[in-house]
Amino acid sequence: MPADNVDGFRRDTLSLLRQLHSGFWRFPGGNFTADYDWYDSVGDRDRRPPVFDDAWNAVQSNDVGLDEFMTLCRLLGAAPYITVNAGFGDAHSAAAEVEYMNGSVQTRLGAERARNGHPRPYDVKFWNIGNEPYGTWELGRTDLKYYVLKHNDFARAMRKVDPAIVLLASGAMADEMTIEGIAADMHLKNDQVPFCSDADWTCGFLEHSWGNFNGITQHWYARADMRFDLARAEKGLRINGMEAGYVPAPETTLEWVRAPSNRLHLKAEEWQAYERRFPAMSRNEIFMSVDEYAYTGAPTDLKLALAYAMVLNEMLRHTDFLRMSAFTMGVSTLDFNATAATLNTNGLLFKLYGDHLGAGWVPVAVSGNSPQPPPRYPVLGNQPARDAGSPTYPLDVAAALSADRRFLTLAVVNATKLPQHLALHVRGARIAAAPTLWEMTGKSLDAANRVSEQPQVAVDRITVSEVPGTLTIPPISVDIYRIPVATTP
Repeated sequence: MPADNVDGFRRDTLSLLRQLHSGFWRFPGGNFTADYDWYDSVGDRDRRPPVFDDAWNAVQSNDVGLDEFMTLCRLLGAAPYITVNAGFGDAHSAAAEVEYMNGSVQTRLGAERARNGHPRPYDVKFWNIGNEPYGTWELGRTDLKYYVLKHNDFARAMRKVDPAIVLLASGAMADEMTIEGIAADMHLKNDQVPFCSDADWTCGFLEHSWGNFNGITQHWYARADMRFDLARAEKGLRINGMEAGYVPAPETTLEWVRAPSNRLHLKAEEWQAYERRFPAMSRNEIFMSVDEYAYTGAPTDLKLALAYAMVLNEMLRHTDFLRMSAFTMGVSTLDFNATAATLNTNGLLFKLYGDHLGAGWVPVAVSGNSPQPPPRYPVLGNQPARDAGSPTYPLDVAAALSADRRFLTLAVVNATKLPQHLALHVRGARIAAAPTLWEMTGKSLDAANRVSEQPQVAVDRITVSEVPGTLTIPPISVDIYRIPVATTP
């Protein structure tokens, strides 16, 4: 640890991570959570035992516990989001964890927190019960009909300690249960999980845990150069013993870049089906949190950043119910070694969107006369009924209005190798002045940013001299236009 560390964290990495403008950070993480004992994570860290991580067969140093995580969130200006152990854990321990974090010094565990050097309650707002409890890989897994009872016990115990917390249930929709091969593990007659069947965990919470959650989480991982095939899944052919039915998928660059946003779009299609079946979801503002997602198996380069830009655009289109999301993992935005660090292309992209489409921006509709093409592969598993993206093919466009209604921002992704042209017509507002452009691109799709090397991908600020009627979007780029507007009352 360098001598100029800040409360035990490297100064250089903190400086970079602050530039991402993260809304929240999640702790302690994924599968590890199901055997995590928070009692061992507090107090003098030099006296804490290291812990064996049975989920990943590794030893964890246990140097970053609850208090250190809260220090990190403070240093980054991010809200904390804590997942409690609902695998081998129990409702009593989860409630005790809430008391340690949010209880006054008059409570037993609030007093323990004070003895550990933190007298003021942390007032952690967001809490997640369990991590992927539907997965056969999860420690302490039980069937849905029993897990909803467990979830309800956790929710009641945790809210008894602090009624103000926001609780999230750990859901999984039919697509996820199909892709992960869990339908076959449950010996269902059809390896494709039907909507709101006994294997649909999101529907299970809506039917049996109503009132015991404010939001429902979803996790998804797109696999580079792969697509889901039910016939392969039915034969029991799996990746790493878990995911069934993936086969190689010959794709164009644009199809490859769109694949993860298709995964998200499918989640949106399913969520809207739940809202039709359970109208109280909208009335009670039940929201979705995608608190794990990534495009795995691909190098961290400009091509991958274009894919994540399409994901962020798709997220902006569904903020009526998608309120939270967490990229796997926070440090996946960095390229680093023991002494130096830099933002990689993932980090540069998140910084770009955080700088110009962060808190307070209100998404607005984008129309067009060039619809996305129909799905190339059968609508099943990881394939939505309609491809993700705006009706501006081959470009993907998202738009948002500033809270004061003075600026319109466009996020335009061009994943082709040719310049593309976008005719701009704004309804309900008048363009008041020439826009400012921030452009992220590089010389090739495999351009990357690595520590101790000259960056190959950069964001350039470009002053536009006049109001254009048509925007020219360069190849393999993400363009952010900020346009001064005068809106009608």
